[in-house]
Amino acid sequence: MSRFDLSANEGAAAVWFAKCRRGVMALEERAALDAWRREPANAAALAELERTWDLLENANGRVMRAPASAPAHQRIARSALLAVVCAVSIGIGVISYSGNHAFWTTLDWVER
Repeated sequence: MSRFDLSANEGAAAVWFAKCRRGVMALEERAALDAWRREPANAAALAELERTWDLLENANGRVMRAPASAPAHQRIARSALLAVVCAVSIGIGVISYSGNHAFWTTLDWVER
């Protein structure tokens, strides 16, 4: 049995936890939850799940997030790279339309 196999109590606790988190519960559901929770093992499984959920919510607020904008040297490097790519593209375009017939092949769209 692996660590992640759920017992019957844990599986039922997960279902009840999800039903509680979804919002409004019918009176019958609330009564069934209260009856289920009267069993100490069930109450402990649900309490453990709620503690885990609270820990995860607290940890979510503490996770370091990446800065909203990149540092100045990265922005400059990206701009320089973009300028080089544009210059190379323009150079290829000029060479291809300059009348250099050795550049064209028989697969080209236009006849030269």
